[in-house]
Amino acid sequence: MQRDYLRSAVKFLRARACRPERATVLVWAIASLLLWRLWHLRTSGHWDFLVYYWAAKAQAAGLDPYNLKSLGAVAGQQMVLPYLYPPGFLYFFRPLTWLSLHNAIIVFVSLKVIGLVVLLRLWRIYLGPKETLPLFLLVVFAFSSSVFNDFFAGNVGTFEQLALWIGFGLLLKQRIAAFAVMVVLASVAKMTPLAFLVLVLFTTHRQRYWIFGAAVVGGAAAILASFGGSWTRLANYLAMVTAVDERGPTNTAILPLLKDVYNFLQRTHHLPPTLSPQVTYCLIVLLLAGSTAFVIARIWRQHRDNRDAILDYVIGAVLLYAIALPRFKDYSYGLLIPVVVFVGRRMTNALPLLVLLASLTARNTLARFALDDFPLADFFWRYFNLVLAGVLWVSFMVYAWARGKPLSGATTTQADPLP
Repeated sequence: MQRDYLRSAVKFLRARACRPERATVLVWAIASLLLWRLWHLRTSGHWDFLVYYWAAKAQAAGLDPYNLKSLGAVAGQQMVLPYLYPPGFLYFFRPLTWLSLHNAIIVFVSLKVIGLVVLLRLWRIYLGPKETLPLFLLVVFAFSSSVFNDFFAGNVGTFEQLALWIGFGLLLKQRIAAFAVMVVLASVAKMTPLAFLVLVLFTTHRQRYWIFGAAVVGGAAAILASFGGSWTRLANYLAMVTAVDERGPTNTAILPLLKDVYNFLQRTHHLPPTLSPQVTYCLIVLLLAGSTAFVIARIWRQHRDNRDAILDYVIGAVLLYAIALPRFKDYSYGLLIPVVVFVGRRMTNALPLLVLLASLTARNTLARFALDDFPLADFFWRYFNLVLAGVLWVSFMVYAWARGKPLSGATTTQADPLP
């Protein structure tokens, strides 16, 4: 009898020691594969980083970083891609120019790996520790492998998203001044994240209007200071950026989609549309912004600024930002990775389906080959990231509408402390 008990105990301990939770094993396996692949990318690609590196060198030498001949002169070779960010942004890259190009790339990739690890940690804090596995899967596969595209291109998208999600965490803690600072910091390269400052107004902080106004003025002043205080240089820069016409998988946004649709209608000899793509785009953005603001206002009336409500406002703002921008690159869609989990958990049994849909955006999936002959398949796959963002937006709107429904006899809740 004692031997039977002893055997049972040994068998139990051996099973516990040799068979850890399968989810934990899968998470560590995916994490190892992810880190190995990200580190492997240090030896290839990085065309965006090359532009930053040589533009910073050109600026330090007193040359024009927007002139391809200047970039070619400091690089010692012909440069194809132009520099498209504000000149003040290059000061962040000056220290890297003290290193050789090879060592600068290694440092840059290492910092991005650290940034991605911190991002995953933040998302787990905001969404819950049980979301680790879906977050890892989305980091590897979602939105045409946006995370890998960001690393492969050598873009600064990871750092921009890190600054934003740190800021959103500060907003959840009601530290709105610090949130505003992080938003302004996230706007150094691409300026458009300044739109998130409106979230300051969805709090009950007694100084929210002053902080919002100061942040807007400060953000605008930082942009102008980046161009040496010259309105002419800023206007010339904006004209240059708006003239860039990228479409399809590298710029999956509403405006390029409309331009492609209008071109398709002209090629097939259909009647030309009455409105231009730009006017149609503005009307669609107004509709999206008005609808999102309406459902968020419903939540505000019921829940004010408790932690869960603020997270609702953040998710709604992130979705609107991703869909409404006229230029939203493939690597920028990494911003929506936690949104997939947030929406999936709030719609009944939707998370596995949304993770699957997000994974189908990879360019060489079986689904793409199966639907290759489908009518308008080219449009479908070129703008699949936008389609998925639209699905997430509609799902969020359904959830937010129900969340803002008045409850009989209920009162608005007070702010909850962050756990």
